[in-house]
Amino acid sequence: MNSFIELFWSKKEELWIFFLQHINMTTIAVLISLAVGVPVGILITRNKTAAGAALTIANLMQSIPCLALLAISVIFIGIGTKPAIMMVFVYAFLPILKNTYTGIMSVDPKNIEVARGIGLSRWKCLFEIEIPIAAPFIMSGIRIAAVAAVGTMTIAAFAGAKGLGWFINLGLNSLNYQLILLGAIPVSALALLVDFIFGRLERAITSEGLLAPEQIKNKSEREKKREKAAAFLLCGMIILVSALYYTAA
Repeated sequence: MNSFIELFWSKKEELWIFFLQHINMTTIAVLISLAVGVPVGILITRNKTAAGAALTIANLMQSIPCLALLAISVIFIGIGTKPAIMMVFVYAFLPILKNTYTGIMSVDPKNIEVARGIGLSRWKCLFEIEIPIAAPFIMSGIRIAAVAAVGTMTIAAFAGAKGLGWFINLGLNSLNYQLILLGAIPVSALALLVDFIFGRLERAITSEGLLAPEQIKNKSEREKKREKAAAFLLCGMIILVSALYYTAA
């Protein structure tokens, strides 16, 4: 234990830089997956043929092993952070796409008919009816994608992107278990933290009318707003911390 503490103390500055870089690369990959996956997931609900094609392509891409996908990315875009972000984007894209599609498709058509009947446009139906009802599915996909992205990004070290996977890679090559732990412990803690934050966000944006009776707590509007604000603040802190990498590097 003493030797591990000494190693941690001697590597603390390097560990901090790699920690920030790991968060930065993961955040960029998940945000790109979110920006692409949610709109595409909504669009393909309007066309079964497009839905089948998009989901098939996404499934095929995710069936490629991580290292193979990373190697292919390196061939086309070189080494460094870009192939790592591309790899994680591919793996984060599918759960977001699939859960968005499933969530929108789960909306009862009768709700849409009623909304259109009272004069709501298609866009208002989407933003005021479909997306709020589908929110638990969408957030579940984002949560799965974000947690998986934290772990998958450790493989970025094989493309020279460093991050926390760099210590794990060095430790495996030299059979230095303390170096492995120096990378593995922060990655595990970060994954648990991300799961906690997105779990809070998922609960905050889910309407109580969509919950099981035993889960309804009848919170006041002030409590709901406070819960949402806290959840979004935590998500904002992740983005802020990821941005610190550019000042620390």
